[in-house]
Amino acid sequence: MRIGWLLGWAVPQAWFSGLAAEAFPLAGHSFEGARPGAVGRLAEQGPFDWVAGYSLGSLLLLSEPELAARAGRRVALLSPIFAFPKEALDGGRISRAEIRLLSRRLGADRAAALRGFYSLSGLDAPADGAGEEADLRWGLERLEALAVPPRLPEGWRAWCGSEDRLLDAQRLREIEPRISVVAGAGHHPLALMRALAAQAGPDGAQEP
Repeated sequence: MRIGWLLGWAVPQAWFSGLAAEAFPLAGHSFEGARPGAVGRLAEQGPFDWVAGYSLGSLLLLSEPELAARAGRRVALLSPIFAFPKEALDGGRISRAEIRLLSRRLGADRAAALRGFYSLSGLDAPADGAGEEADLRWGLERLEALAVPPRLPEGWRAWCGSEDRLLDAQRLREIEPRISVVAGAGHHPLALMRALAAQAGPDGAQEP
């Protein structure tokens, strides 16, 4: 099984790849950071058995569904985002003002801003390897302004943790009942990866 991953905002690839290998020890993995052109680059490498977007990566896949479908025979979203700011009422818990504050903190003290974000999100990621400054700012702009229709394309699957501090899983499920809520999970991707692994099966063929 081959899986193409589109990462979340400021998620270090080395950290995320270790989790992916733990959840899918027999799979081959490719990774793209959340930056311009990422969906197209995955499509060029595909088709994967699954293409999976985590957090901001899910929003980017949803914003280019045709390219995403070219990238993967099946598409999965972990911590799915339709519109991130809580003002949009689409499941986000963070205000636009807080996103802008994070952007200012990033410019003043990058390491401290990233540590604060990881702490809020419940991620045990290191502050190094988070990505280029331009890509981080591009990602924050997408989180603040990008919105997609609040529904899953046909055949796509999605999982959100019931204890996610950034996303309201119950609100997301009200909007799109096909989103599965993982009890006790937060924004950390490992439990969501395991939910996908249980769905995908050992060879990538979607289980009933």
